[in-house]
Amino acid sequence: MHSQSHLDPKSLTRLKSLAWMKPDQAARLATDAVALKVPRDGPIFQQGEASSRVYILLTGVAKLCYVNRDQRVLVGLVGPGEVFGLSSLLPPTTRPFRCEAFTDCTVAVVKPEIFVETVLGIPAERLSLVLDVTVGRWWGMLVRYANHVGLGLRERLAGALLDLATKFGVRDSRGTLLTVKLTHADLADLVGASRQRTTEQLNDFEREQVIVRDGRRLIIVPEKLYALVQAPPED
Repeated sequence: MHSQSHLDPKSLTRLKSLAWMKPDQAARLATDAVALKVPRDGPIFQQGEASSRVYILLTGVAKLCYVNRDQRVLVGLVGPGEVFGLSSLLPPTTRPFRCEAFTDCTVAVVKPEIFVETVLGIPAERLSLVLDVTVGRWWGMLVRYANHVGLGLRERLAGALLDLATKFGVRDSRGTLLTVKLTHADLADLVGASRQRTTEQLNDFEREQVIVRDGRRLIIVPEKLYALVQAPPED
């Protein structure tokens, strides 16, 4: 069970990553943050929940995991002084990873707007817009890579097509038309498979009517593709 307490400003400035903060900054941040004690293997935040807080690891080690169907992928470990839960600094989104205490941990928890305005001295909305058009795409690639680990070609290709439909799609009466022209070799590179196997899987998708070919253009049916990705694996 987690326990909460007030945060001592010195617990922040003792961290190498935040030692540069002025005493008044540390005091303001400590006033608006909460110190959370999390026992080993306890959850810090859940995958899929709304991103609404920034976390600073004060003591211990935490781990970020991606739970993909029945598989658990260890994305990385977090050490003292690291700031994490950074999806909350991007436009409204949900947590792509689950975070747990690898050892007993003490974590500072603060609202993203408080963290940004106190530590950086700029409006959180401005930072969010800048991050979205800079590191946002790299964050998306990290999440997609973690999502692909352990998946078969069918699921990887479906996920890649859904991502492309979100970024480069326009609505069509039959689904979502991709405005970017990609060859089968391009898609094969995107999902880490041979062109032949990728072509075979695209043909299967077409027979299942989750994609539609219109000459050289590709139309995605997102609802059907998403259902395919979420379906339990066959025995």
